Amino acid sequence: MILWGAINQVSNPTHDPQKLHEYRERAAALYDLSKGVEARIEQAAESGAIASAREALGELTLKTREFEDFRKTLTPVEIFLAKYGVVVIDEHTVSFVVPRGVAPIEILREAQGLVTDGNLIWPTELESWAKDPKFTTEATNSERICIDGHVPNSTSKDRTEQEALVGKENLPSLEHLALAFAVNWIATGEPLFGRLNKSNEWSYVVRAAGGALHFFSDGLNVDDIDDAFSNDDVAVSSRAPGIKKTR
Repeated sequence: MILWGAINQVSNPTHDPQKLHEYRERAAALYDLSKGVEARIEQAAESGAIASAREALGELTLKTREFEDFRKTLTPVEIFLAKYGVVVIDEHTVSFVVPRGVAPIEILREAQGLVTDGNLIWPTELESWAKDPKFTTEATNSERICIDGHVPNSTSKDRTEQEALVGKENLPSLEHLALAFAVNWIATGEPLFGRLNKSNEWSYVVRAAGGALHFFSDGLNVDDIDDAFSNDDVAVSSRAPGIKKTR
């Protein structure tokens, strides 16, 4: 069995928040520039101003090279966090983006690959999810998701009581809760669900729509608890409403 301390040490990577912020700003600026250049080229094509089109392309090429050079200074963890727009809101709430054309299993595998000693996700579970359409279906649109992985005052309640507390429509899917846990772990090295106590290698069990998850020393795992079961180590998750889709 892998000790909690061992996996926590290797999966709590150092990343520079300021560099991540600058990367996101540069990426947004490059996107806006590319749209502007596209418009300038269309105008040049209509007017026959070839010199203007060349100037626009030259500017875009230069800025793209500068962006790529800056990107090379990021660590694999920083690239992962930037790629999926990970924003840690508090100790049990995280926001992230599932890009269009990307399946949850791809993100989970990337996160697993960033842990070099031990498992973020229990390997057998990862294999099972790789055969589950909910985890393998690519997103048709980019979507920003915000999940509270341990709603306060939600323990010692059965599923019906927990759903009434957060609103059944706000329960995240099991795959989105797994993603939230994974991206938060890469960003912080801490379990989104919370530890049962500081010395305990087990996390709380947390319900989502259609199931529940928990984390222990061998990795993130599905917990087959009965819906009628209630205990002080079983919480519920919630998807924050009002989060709009991204471009």
